[in-house]
Amino acid sequence: MRDSRVEDGRLTEVEPSSVGRWPLRVATAAAIMFVIGPAAAHFGIVPPFAGFVIFVLGGVIGLFNSIAGIVTFRRGARARAAAIIVLSGLPALLLIYAAAQGSGKPAINDITTDLTEPPNLVFAQSQPANAGRDMVYPESFKEIVRAAYPDLKPLHLADSPDAAFARAVRLAEQQPTWQVLYVNGTSRIFEGVATSDLFRFQDDFVVRIRADGTGSVVDMRSKSRDGKGDLGANAERIRTFLSELSKGQ
Repeated sequence: MRDSRVEDGRLTEVEPSSVGRWPLRVATAAAIMFVIGPAAAHFGIVPPFAGFVIFVLGGVIGLFNSIAGIVTFRRGARARAAAIIVLSGLPALLLIYAAAQGSGKPAINDITTDLTEPPNLVFAQSQPANAGRDMVYPESFKEIVRAAYPDLKPLHLADSPDAAFARAVRLAEQQPTWQVLYVNGTSRIFEGVATSDLFRFQDDFVVRIRADGTGSVVDMRSKSRDGKGDLGANAERIRTFLSELSKGQ
């Protein structure tokens, strides 16, 4: 198929190879990267963070290559320009949308409801993926959490501590992307791993329940294994779980 442009008042055919050849190839590569990154991470071909980097690169390349599509359009190769803009623009727009979802979230990856005495991730420390990592809650995160997530507080329940613990464990085991890996009924603490649907990122979590007068108080901590920021995922996990748990009173 030939593209066309107007020269000296005449419609002139332009060889497809002469206009927008490299931008179209780059656009195709960007679209492939945008799809391959998440797919490779989801199926375990590459680590989650590597898949995410490929995904982001596809979107960034697509964003800049969209300009080449506009230039190609102005040169008259409209069919080719349309292909470039679609292949480049779709990854760029989806990347912008994904970034917007995490807009304004602080660049931290460890969130807790108790900033005075955060629950300890003890079992998580024994996992190979956490070997050599410091699982102590960072002091520098505390003020950030207070400012960014003022709604995250310990959950007070009327249930006895044992009843609240049993109910919390059952609820956690019902979460489709969670694995409860450690349960200690004596200390009323359980730990597990939450895995994201697309990239298969894994976050360690711990839930602790203690007596609070005649009732109980529930605290939760959630920490990402990858990246410096979590786009608000850990806070949302805690918020959703405690909200669901409160409904069962």
